[in-house]
Amino acid sequence: MVPSPDRDDAVLYNHSLWVVEMSIYGYARVSSTEQAEEYDALNQQIARLKGAGAEVVLVDVESGRSHTRKEFTKLLKMVERGEVREVIVTRVDRLGRSDIDVIRTIQLFNDCGIILRILDAPIDISSSFGRFSASQMAALADFESRLLSERTRHGMAYFRSQGKVQTAPFGFQIDGEHKLEPHPRNFAIAREIIDLLLGGYSYGRVSKHLAEKHGIKFSLSGLRHWVKNPAVCGHTRYFTEMEYRRNPKNPRKPVILRNTHKAVASDAEIAEILHAAKNKPRVSVRRQGDYPLKGLLRCHHCGGGMFRTVYKFKKGDGETHWVRCNSHARGSHFCGNKKNTRLSDLTEQVICAITRKAEEIVEEVNVRDSGVVDSPALIELRGQLAALEALGSTNPAILGAILDIRNQIDAEESRLRVGVKIAQDKYKLAWTYSQPGFWESLSQVDLREAFRSFVLEVAVDSNGDVAEIVWDF
Repeated sequence: MVPSPDRDDAVLYNHSLWVVEMSIYGYARVSSTEQAEEYDALNQQIARLKGAGAEVVLVDVESGRSHTRKEFTKLLKMVERGEVREVIVTRVDRLGRSDIDVIRTIQLFNDCGIILRILDAPIDISSSFGRFSASQMAALADFESRLLSERTRHGMAYFRSQGKVQTAPFGFQIDGEHKLEPHPRNFAIAREIIDLLLGGYSYGRVSKHLAEKHGIKFSLSGLRHWVKNPAVCGHTRYFTEMEYRRNPKNPRKPVILRNTHKAVASDAEIAEILHAAKNKPRVSVRRQGDYPLKGLLRCHHCGGGMFRTVYKFKKGDGETHWVRCNSHARGSHFCGNKKNTRLSDLTEQVICAITRKAEEIVEEVNVRDSGVVDSPALIELRGQLAALEALGSTNPAILGAILDIRNQIDAEESRLRVGVKIAQDKYKLAWTYSQPGFWESLSQVDLREAFRSFVLEVAVDSNGDVAEIVWDF
């Protein structure tokens, strides 16, 4: 059902449903989720746009300087395709915070004959004075944006110089001055973690201990990152590894302010834990590499993925491949499926399941072949063919039409034989997979491709058996 544009709540409509009837678009934008939710700025814009006659409202929650605004890009493409008659915004800076980008957008609207209505500044952008006024407003918005960014940078620099933080790691909380202080309950647990690690506990055993004794789920990777956090030693760090994700071209160097709050552990204790973890003997296994069932296996109990381990024999070149639940490997409290299953056994079970499924498909199609019921489309095509053939014409256009209708009849008959649920290519694969000896001739690469052509997911239970297969058709 097409949603009504008169609903009170803010709705982002799919423009493809309204191309013909609706040609007046409103565009609303806020820079942050906080503005949208806490200050209700987004809903206010939408209400004003709908009140001004906007039939479709496109919304972005992103900075005006961003060049990846999804809905704004969609609006510009619709303008170029001639699907928009009028665009309404509350202010010109909703189109962008860069004066150059805003001017280019206005020029595009003019070139495409689009009416732009700015509710807070009713000007005619088709006139020279209107374009000049819009460019001045865009330049002012650009200046305000740069000034705001500069004030924010200065404010954050002062914020950091005072040793203040915005988030607290485990064991701490933020006080009234935005600084770290011991958490009334978790600080003692944090010290307990340090004592366990110093006592020889592995990260896995510590994770299990926290879950069983305190009801705290701490993953292995989470524990490793927590131990390496300078806050544990009483220092405050800024510009972590996340900085390299946010600003990979020019990341800021980490800044550490020492002795800003009470420490959970000393630097020497953390160094001892890291040294012990680095030099701890590990089982010689390999999880990398490709194999036919890679990416298809799921744990039937927790729904998580499964990984492969490869054990090499001490003598000779032999090796065995096993798979197990990834969540259980992090800790038994995450998933109880502790079964290590031979990969070869699972591969054989999947091949048997595909073969059975392929035989069922071939048999079903053969049964349909014996009693195919003509569809209305097929009856109509045959009637058209008979009419054209009755003409007995040698006109190339008529002969071409006869050939085209015959091809359509063949396609429709094939569709009826195979059925709507089974595509023709799947039927061909099913016939191939049902043949005796087919699977024995496949290499590992071919086997992987064959699995992916028929299977989306394989669920493995705690007995090491295939519990369920999700088919790709």
